Amino acid sequence: MLPKFERILYCTQLGPNTAYVFRYAYALAKKFDSELHVLHVVDAPNQLQRQVIDGWAGEGVIEHIMDEQEDEQLARIPRRIAEFCVRELGDEDWTDVVTKIIVAEGHAHKQIISHVTSLNADLVVMGAHAESSLIERLMGSTAERVLQRSPVPVLVCQVPDGKQALSLDV
Repeated sequence: MLPKFERILYCTQLGPNTAYVFRYAYALAKKFDSELHVLHVVDAPNQLQRQVIDGWAGEGVIEHIMDEQEDEQLARIPRRIAEFCVRELGDEDWTDVVTKIIVAEGHAHKQIISHVTSLNADLVVMGAHAESSLIERLMGSTAERVLQRSPVPVLVCQVPDGKQALSLDV
């Protein structure tokens, strides 16, 4: 029996290659008549970072900053998706496909796996980095961690050389 994708979780960092990866997620959602859920994870500061900020700026400031950043991303993502869809799709109503936009705080791979489960997603679509830092090589990238832990298939889109120019802002 062929797989049915009812809910696709598209994970974005809102970086320069976002549009390239979004094209795949959107095309799959259209092809399979799926709901497309967009997830952006805001990195949570670690305990040491929280202590430094609390000591420097005052207790509770970091929570206020994180709340503002989440609100900003929640407003930014729909605007960027709408602009992209107008460029790529003309007058097509993207809200028929993109059914939920989520901004979460924490470690990206943990949030992605958590949302796969809570949304009952059938597929994860995310991008990969062509280059990795020393820390990523030692600790593993978000894509690698999601691949290792995901209970559902994961499509990792590597943006090929020469295609970055196609990665318009989304």
